[in-house]
Formats: sequence, structure tokens, C-alpha cells
Amino acid sequence: MPNLLIIQATPYCSREMRTPYRIRKRKIVGAVAPYLAALAPREWNVSLVDDAIEEPDYSAPVDAVAITVRTVTSLRAYEIADRFREKKIPVLMGGPHATFHAEEMAEHADAVCVGEGEEIFPKILEDAVAGRLKKFYRRHKVASLVGMPTPRWDLLKPQNYAFYSPVVIQHSRGCPYTCDFCAERRLNGDYGYRHRPVAEVIEEIKKCGKRHIFFAASQFVGNKSRTMEFMEALIPLKVRWSALFSSHFCLDQKFLNLAKRSGLLHANMGIESLSENTLKSMNKSFNKAKSYGEIVRNLRGKNISFSFNFVFGSDDDDKDVFPKTLDFLNEHKIDAAYFNVMVPLRGTPLYERMKADGRLIDEENMDRWPGVFCYFHPLRFSPDELVFEVKKIQRQFYSLRSIVRRLPIPRTEAHLASWNVNLLQRKVAINSDSMNEFEDF
Repeated sequence: MPNLLIIQATPYCSREMRTPYRIRKRKIVGAVAPYLAALAPREWNVSLVDDAIEEPDYSAPVDAVAITVRTVTSLRAYEIADRFREKKIPVLMGGPHATFHAEEMAEHADAVCVGEGEEIFPKILEDAVAGRLKKFYRRHKVASLVGMPTPRWDLLKPQNYAFYSPVVIQHSRGCPYTCDFCAERRLNGDYGYRHRPVAEVIEEIKKCGKRHIFFAASQFVGNKSRTMEFMEALIPLKVRWSALFSSHFCLDQKFLNLAKRSGLLHANMGIESLSENTLKSMNKSFNKAKSYGEIVRNLRGKNISFSFNFVFGSDDDDKDVFPKTLDFLNEHKIDAAYFNVMVPLRGTPLYERMKADGRLIDEENMDRWPGVFCYFHPLRFSPDELVFEVKKIQRQFYSLRSIVRRLPIPRTEAHLASWNVNLLQRKVAINSDSMNEFEDF
């Protein structure tokens, strides 16, 4: 029986400190490594290593090593791959980073999987056993989300996870929207939005054995009628769930009532900006800044914890954007917020414009480092000014004084969820020059 080692690489601590970023426990049970293990043919003996918790054993008796790679983990992944290859152990690599950096990955791997892993990953393992590995395995058609195997949670080490650690469940892929700065569609093969059969997702939730669920999708409500059907099916399970979805669905009382009944605990929304002009330039006109106050009232009225994502650096942004945003957050006592510098990722219209205009900075290393960086020349700031202002608003918002003023005394599970996010993000804000929170779904 051949032995397969699947490694989830961790990022380096920072651009200056190239040592693996380590944590004591994961705060979420990710899906990538357990799902890859489930895709492996039954004749393979599979083990998992979380590089954020423990150093891989380079002397382990394995017949192949598979490493899943994001851009932020790529350099560390290459270091691990090179050490195994020195021992003549075949290294297989894939993940989001392969979409635009397959040739680079091939310098450190014996085989690179480009695209979704269903059907392809088992084929790579078959070729590895037979000694006929090709350098590239590419998917040229959409993967079916019907009949997906259940992730191998049995291979995870319980001691690596915090007491409160929601399980990631994959219920869909892709996104129906085409936001100017988002590469999500390209990373999933540009196949738009797809969802799994409701009954299969429900069965997977039952098998995971956990009450708290995080639905890993950039857009939970890609198809509203299907999502309503899915939430109806969640009600008997009595789970508490969190997800990312567009804020305008919180203006729909019927939708929000059903979400609450089905167990919605926390909603994360990309509202991005308070400026209608900025939203239009981002191709996010479906967000209406004038409705944000109503969205907050609706969520708070149903005791649903929530967080807003902001992106700064648009050509329409000036220095007033930061105090205006902070005033809005304080006025409405927003539960939690994430503050991001716009990144012109490959595969986006934003990237194409920035590239054509010569505005990219250090393109080769874009998004490779944790923390807050600027990889382009903003119109109304210097890159350093933009980074400074984003870190500043992050620290202001997550000061102890701000947290106490915004959040209620924790009496409900939703209150506790908001406090948990704030305390975690306060740690990130304080250490924003050298770290971030990493949870590889």
C-alpha cells in the first residue's frame, strides 16, 4: 500500500523574517487537506501535516508528497518541496497559486495540478505509483460537484484545534459577480457559480459531528431560490453557521428571517466602500451605500453577528475616506470590520489596467507576504501612505476603548461571536507589521 503525505504549508512570518509562521491551535477546521485525502484512491495510506502546527518529517517513509499552495504560502511550500525532492520523493503541487504560476511551481515539483482536483488528483497519484508522472495536469472542463466524497476528518489531530473551531463545509464554488478587483472566478476556472445538491451538503454536515459550521464560499447566495431551499433544510439540524454573502440580501426580510431560523450566527459582507463612485468603479453597483444603515438595523434586530470588509486604494479614494469610514463604523457601532489595501491580482480587470499603465509594484511577489502591503501606485497616495492609513484605521477600530464602546455585554452566542472576532483582530492590528490570521480553507 503506497503512502501519501498531504501538507498544508504555512506562510513565512514576514518578508523580513523568513521562518515558518506557527500557531498553537487552529481556530477553524479547514477543508482542503481532508478533502484531498478523500480524493485519494482507497489503496493509498494517507496522512496529513499542518505546517502551521508542526514541522513536516522529511524522513517519513512516504511514496509521494502533495502540497496545496496559496500565493501567501508559496515560498514556504517550495522550501518543503525541495527538501523532499532531495530525497528523491515525488512532490505533487496544486492549489490556487497554480492558476497563474504553474511554470514557477513546476521548478519545485514533479507534477503540478492546474485547476480543480476532482478526477485529476487521483490520476496524478496513479501515475506516481506507475512512475509516469507528467509535469502538468490541467483541467479543461468544469468539475462536477455531485457525489463529492466526504472529507477525511478522521485524519486530523484533535489536539491541533481550539475548543471552539467551526468546521468548513463546501456547499458551492465560484461567484455570479464580476467585481473589478476579485480573481475568484478565474481561480475556479471562470465557470461562474455552482452549488452542490442540498441533500448531499446536509448529509456531510451530519457526518462532521459539529454544531458550528462555516460555509466556505465567496458568495453564499449565488442562487437565491436554491439558498432558501438549503436554509430550510438546515433548520432541523439546529446548527449555528457563518458565511460570506452580499449585503443587499440583508434588505430582504423574508431571506433574513429564514437565515435566522436556520441558524445564521455571523455574516461577513464585502461592502468595500461608503462611496457610490468607488463602488461603481469596482463593478459593485449592487452595493448601495445609502442602505448600509438599514442593513445594520436589520441584522441587529435579529441578533445576528456581522462584519464588513473594506477595500482602500481606489482611484476615487482620497485621504478623507479613512475618517469618514471610521465615523460610520463608530456611529453604527459596527460589530467587526476588515480593512484591506486593494490588490491588483492576476486575472482581474484591475490588474490588466494597472499593468498597462505601469502602476504595478513588485509584481513577482504580489500577495506573497502576510500583513498589509501595497503592490501598485495609488492615484492620491504614495504606497506607504496608503499602507499607513489602513494600519492606522485598523488599530483605531480595534482599540480596547473602541471595542468596549461598540459591543454589548456578551449575553448571547451572537454577542460572543462578535467579541471573539474583535479580540482576534485586535491581535492582528497590534502586530500588523509582522503577522495576520491564517486559516486555509
